Amino acid sequence: MEEYEVDLRDYLRILWRGKWVVLGVAVVAIGLAATFAARSPAVYRTEVLLAIERPAGAPATYTPPTADWLVERARDPGLLERAGLEPGRATSLEAKNQGQFLQLSLRGPVPPRELEARLEQVVAALEEESQAGVGEAIARRLKELESEREADLIQLREWEAELERLREAAEAGRDRLRAMIAEIEADPKRLELSTGATSTIRGYLVQKELDLLYARLQAVELALDAMDRLGPAYLPNVGPELVRLRSELTSLEVEEASLQAMLPALPELLSPVRGPVSSGPLGPGLKMNLAVAGVLGLFVGVLLAFFIHWLQAGPEEGKEDERS
Repeated sequence: MEEYEVDLRDYLRILWRGKWVVLGVAVVAIGLAATFAARSPAVYRTEVLLAIERPAGAPATYTPPTADWLVERARDPGLLERAGLEPGRATSLEAKNQGQFLQLSLRGPVPPRELEARLEQVVAALEEESQAGVGEAIARRLKELESEREADLIQLREWEAELERLREAAEAGRDRLRAMIAEIEADPKRLELSTGATSTIRGYLVQKELDLLYARLQAVELALDAMDRLGPAYLPNVGPELVRLRSELTSLEVEEASLQAMLPALPELLSPVRGPVSSGPLGPGLKMNLAVAGVLGLFVGVLLAFFIHWLQAGPEEGKEDERS
């Protein structure tokens, strides 16, 4: 017990002799920490949570970008450079997949307002790349609509050509009937019914022939009128298909107009759910840094004091051994 107390007093005696070393190291450590803290700018962090939406009116074949794809694009140096985040500006971007959401956070030694502005530039760059996908999908769909409409118009032109052939044949038949009727009516003697029994019978037959020609002419006139009114629907078994085709052409025109209206100003796919929200300064405060530096300085000072004592005690112990 006495040896332990003597040893403890020796330790305290050593520390007392090296108190200036301990204090000096602690003061230097605190001074270095204060200098480093004064010269190091405060680091701030801002984040935003974005929802990935499907734009209204987009083609059915369009698939919105996934959060994983957006995360990969957010890490692309080219995109960051377009957003104004050069490698030397000491700002770091972090992107996380949050299911149907995308979380972007930016940290750096810049004021929160400037950090938020840079993050908005990143969001704008991602939005631009996402909208490019919408534009490509619209362009593809417009080409498909053009092909579908051309196929429908080809079918419609075929029906119209067939109807025109029927109309030409009907008009030719009508002209022949009119010529035959005009020929009969031009000779009144052929229609005499009072010059005897023979003439009466012949005239009756000519009248019947004339009535038949008028009936055929009326049928042709009615057919031509129906052609004018109904158009290709006059053709057999074409009516239902014509209704479907015209309805399809109308829907194609409406869809094409809608897509064309979207091209000048493409819809936004990324909408902020939360943020941008800034926080900081990050990391321990000045008092915490100074306290940690002081504790570490005292610890190193104590070790240095014992080391100096060991260096000084070595030669003295050698001399005592020689004297003995």
